[in-house]
Amino acid sequence: MSKLTVTYIKHSGFLIETANSYLLFDYWQGKLPELQYDKELYIFSSHAHHDHYTKDIFKLENKCQRVVYVLSSDIKRASSFWKKAENVIFMKPHEEKEIDDCVISTLKSTDEGVAFLVKTEGKTIYHAGDLHWWDWPGEPEEDNKMMEQLYKAEMEYLKAEKIDCAFVVLDPRQEESGSLGIEYFIKNVGAHFIFPMHCWEQYDIIEKYKKDVDRKFLTGQIMNITAPGQQFVLD
Repeated sequence: MSKLTVTYIKHSGFLIETANSYLLFDYWQGKLPELQYDKELYIFSSHAHHDHYTKDIFKLENKCQRVVYVLSSDIKRASSFWKKAENVIFMKPHEEKEIDDCVISTLKSTDEGVAFLVKTEGKTIYHAGDLHWWDWPGEPEEDNKMMEQLYKAEMEYLKAEKIDCAFVVLDPRQEESGSLGIEYFIKNVGAHFIFPMHCWEQYDIIEKYKKDVDRKFLTGQIMNITAPGQQFVLD
């Protein structure tokens, strides 16, 4: 199996390089590294929110010899820029499609759109998008309880998977509740490497959470993101 090179772009945006291809998730702002033209580029957008999707992804059409866009179905309704691209595939929640050497499955987000599970070149990659346990301080208890139930129901689809690399929400705006989703993921699903995301550039919460969790669970698997452009080589 090939190694993965993960580049943190911004917010929930990550570029993953495999032996033969690039997988770009939820790019909306930030600087991309130089791409090798002879590789394939798969661009994933989990939903149409401005911090997960931008029309600028279609400016990448000629960056590689083959570019494929895998977009949540809500983007089809929210934007028309996709009509300019050659290879565009829309996916609804709980679908599976085989695209070239990628097998792509989706989960239903607890906000908008989908989460992606991608299997390619012997690796399994999970990107949550906005699928998260959105427990908000001050919200009615029944609303937060419903969010808990919806999140846990989606995680059931992942429990049988052996995930190599996962990108999971850790949102400081939720205060103490921000870690509920990632902690449930660690306990019940797990992955060899877990990248906290959606942190609104408050990277100190990642270091703090990593210390807390490693002390409790001895996982050693949470990656400590500190700045855009950071790269991680994963075996």
